[in-house]
Amino acid sequence: MTGFTETLNAHLQYQSPVPIEDQSAFSRVNVPIYAVDISQSKLVWANASGLSFLGLTVQECIDANNNFMVDLPAPFNNPSYRNQLRSYLNRIREEGSITECITVVPNANSISVYCTFSPQALTSGAPGLLVQVTSEVGNEPAQVRSAQVLLHTTSMITMFDESGKLLFENPASRFNRPSGCEDLANRICNRRDFDALMAELRINGEASLVALMHSNQGERWFDLNARSAFDPVSGARAISLNATDVTKRLQAEHEVRYLAHHDTLTGLPNRTFLEIEAERYLDETRLSGNPGALIFIDLDRFKSINDTLGHLVGDDLLVVIAKRLKEVVEGIGFVARLGGDEFVVLIANFAETDLLSEICREIRTALSQPCKVRGHMLQVTPSVGVCTYPEHGVDLDTLMRKADLAMYKAKDLGRDRICFFDVSMSREAEERVSLETALRQAIRGNELAVHYQPRVDVVTNQVIGAEALLRWHHPTRGIVSAASFIEIAEEAGMIDEIGDWVARDVMLQQNQWAQAGHDVAISINLSPAQFRRGRISQRLRSILEETGASASSIRLEITESALLSDANETLKELNALRELGFTLEIDDFGTGYSNLGYLQRYPVTALKIDRSFIADTKRWPIVQMIVQMGRLLNLTLVAEGIETKDQLRQIQKLQCHEYQGYLFSPAVPPLTFERLLKGQHFIMPPPSQLGASL
Repeated sequence: MTGFTETLNAHLQYQSPVPIEDQSAFSRVNVPIYAVDISQSKLVWANASGLSFLGLTVQECIDANNNFMVDLPAPFNNPSYRNQLRSYLNRIREEGSITECITVVPNANSISVYCTFSPQALTSGAPGLLVQVTSEVGNEPAQVRSAQVLLHTTSMITMFDESGKLLFENPASRFNRPSGCEDLANRICNRRDFDALMAELRINGEASLVALMHSNQGERWFDLNARSAFDPVSGARAISLNATDVTKRLQAEHEVRYLAHHDTLTGLPNRTFLEIEAERYLDETRLSGNPGALIFIDLDRFKSINDTLGHLVGDDLLVVIAKRLKEVVEGIGFVARLGGDEFVVLIANFAETDLLSEICREIRTALSQPCKVRGHMLQVTPSVGVCTYPEHGVDLDTLMRKADLAMYKAKDLGRDRICFFDVSMSREAEERVSLETALRQAIRGNELAVHYQPRVDVVTNQVIGAEALLRWHHPTRGIVSAASFIEIAEEAGMIDEIGDWVARDVMLQQNQWAQAGHDVAISINLSPAQFRRGRISQRLRSILEETGASASSIRLEITESALLSDANETLKELNALRELGFTLEIDDFGTGYSNLGYLQRYPVTALKIDRSFIADTKRWPIVQMIVQMGRLLNLTLVAEGIETKDQLRQIQKLQCHEYQGYLFSPAVPPLTFERLLKGQHFIMPPPSQLGASL
């Protein structure tokens, strides 16, 4: 071997990038050894055994520049093996060397051998591999075991010729393959998938694809990994294919994707899907040149149905609403559920504004139809807010915000209506944010105060109590009533802090008046939000202990909506308040779901008839019915909003017990109310001087 190298160097004097000392050492080894330049995919050196193994002579390996340079033998001369050689280099940098079973085709005869790959420094600095053929593959234990693995693996392993004709398949492939599907083209369901696989193989020498294939279980999805190879029997080019059934995995992935993008209750797209789809809709609208629209829908008083009839009824109702909404916009828009009772519709483009208005009317009509859910005949109405692209915005966030403002405007105007966005709504929203900021400052800056509106005995016209009403002494707006800011306080999470402050101030004031000999009962309004947040009884207990007030002198006014929210928990809180000694009254009675059932269930002692019934003479029959209901249950009846003598005569005729309103006095500061208690100031004469015969 040494003589061979010396002769080669002395007589041919070819240039080799393998250092001379390495060449000398490798030449003494009586097994084929090669040096490979990875960057060029060329053999750049071989010992005598290596040349003999490939059937080459030295002269055949020397190029015109007197360099040892020869193409890699089959199968290393196809792209897939070249890529594999590069991967070997990365592996041996970590492992030192690796051994692989390779089928090579020297002299047109295929032979399977074990090759050891290790790093080889080339003088050019290019990455190199040293390839040593260690032995032929025979019946060694490893070969026998690998054959057993091939027989028993569940992966479908096959070999085809270059045209896709079947050459070999393992038992897993035979078991899964239906008759008549031997060839690869017949096995893959979609011809385009077959063509794509073959094209990638021709270009890269390897290909990966997930495709639908015929199997004995019907059409199934398979992960296909194909490589260009050589048939070890004929030495001809071939295709090796590993196919793994991934149908269940894809189904699971599809389900995960579906759940990630759809509402589980209604099956409608969710907010995530809406954000994705909005990009496509806005692009389509921009290209069309026509405007687009975003429609925001909220169901009116849905929460009351949910609270009174239960979540199962509420959920089923939402499913009905979702189905109706989908039917209305099918083919013309995209509908999604944001959550709760909120829905959004995207309209990609429309030629005329009248068309958009018609779509909105159809939505309103469809959603307002009665439906029977779990034995209950229900009817809800939608409040609909609409904005258009690009007039009101060019992105989803802006359009959502403005359609939301329009929807709330629809609710402010009485619900069950359609409102199109205009710029005044943005100003109102900005004003609302400004008011919220100022309200936070008001709490810290002692700008809040409690005024007291007298509650008057209908018969004697004497002050027998008062309702505590919150006022805000705004530095620029003057005195602001609670009706202007309580909703903001609830939404901003300030209601507990404000409610505690009012209760504390009222209890301290009531103590002061009691010590002065004016032991009148004071009513405090409790917000539904305070009940929803829970623990109202514990908070009021703490304030009682702090102020030393008597609970028997404090009346708590609760709205019907508060009673309907989480009925069991509310009843528990009301009983706890009653045990503390508070008197409980229902405020604004008649504006909600008034019925004898819950009046008997809850520990209330009085009904306050809402001012809207008093102001409208056409609704006096309702007032009469409420009075009869209250008397039947032995409840005190209080008429609110009495502003005229005629109204007072009517409630006297109906035999209400108490009244309050501007006819006697508006809500006044504590000192003014104290003068009323002392009899120093009367705003109106007693009933005997009204000149009315009852």
